[in-house]
Amino acid sequence: MQNRLGVIFIKRKQLIIFILAFVVVFLGMNYFKLSDNFLGNKKYVYVLGNVVGIRANTEGVLVLGYEDNIQYIDKLKEGDNILYINDEKVNSSQDVYDILNKLKKNIVNIKFERSGKILTKSVKTKNEDGIYKLGFWVRDKITGIGTMTCYDPEKNQFYAIGHPIYDVDTQQVLKIKEGNIYNISNLEIIKGQDNKIGQIKGNFDIKNIIGNFKNNSNYGIEGNLNQNSINTDNKKRFQVASFKDIKLGKATILFASKDNEVKSYNILIKNIDKKSKILEVEIVDKELINYTGGIIQGMSGAPIIQNDKLIGSITYVLKKNPKKGFGIFIGEMIK
Repeated sequence: MQNRLGVIFIKRKQLIIFILAFVVVFLGMNYFKLSDNFLGNKKYVYVLGNVVGIRANTEGVLVLGYEDNIQYIDKLKEGDNILYINDEKVNSSQDVYDILNKLKKNIVNIKFERSGKILTKSVKTKNEDGIYKLGFWVRDKITGIGTMTCYDPEKNQFYAIGHPIYDVDTQQVLKIKEGNIYNISNLEIIKGQDNKIGQIKGNFDIKNIIGNFKNNSNYGIEGNLNQNSINTDNKKRFQVASFKDIKLGKATILFASKDNEVKSYNILIKNIDKKSKILEVEIVDKELINYTGGIIQGMSGAPIIQNDKLIGSITYVLKKNPKKGFGIFIGEMIK
């Protein structure tokens, strides 16, 4: 396990898996004066925990792999992000098809991003019965289910996940152009067990947008909620903890029950890494263990509370024992 992008980066060969998740409590938009949200130097936010749907468009299109055995030496490869073809902007997979078949060229110049660097390569096209193509699969959208961490009413800002959104096939951090979150229905939990990670399933209506985001950062996503999409009535605001506030021992997480109502569950903080600001956690709540088996895919972003303060969010699960995993310090998410 190594630290990457400020969060734990897990290779496929290792037994720790990151869990995509974002949680939002569908709470009516209220706006507060600065004094309501800050008391002295202390910051207060609404802590969330509900499961939502997520849908996002990528910046450019992501190369997933080749459709046959052709390998373009020193050209594009899995994980590259195509931005332009012959100086024409690429926003979707349909754009790739349209541009190629408008140009009808055997070689095109492609500008793309690889590992944070912008490169340009000349790439051969394939002509099949007059239809021009590049010969590899691309993706321009991602959908999923997740869990949100907290909501700052002063900024109308939500925070979620605790780690970047990765592409499920390439394991690359996705460059997000724009994304939305949605209410979810028919929540289903597939229980985890040793060496098998559980997951959350559910449905969402893409017409029912409750918030939007553009930033897929090192520590998750953040964005704005639509007016009246959340209800803060009878919701308690929690102080955002400083790192020195975090202690070993008892804590709780918030997560959605079967009827998508947020409940509190007991955990233990087992270790605190001062350098990476990563928390090692263990689920000890029998009700949650019976419900989910431990930490599952879709739970990443679940807020961690200790001594009436928001200290972090769940981010990763240990595959060999899903009752154990990791969280990130909340100060890394809320700058």
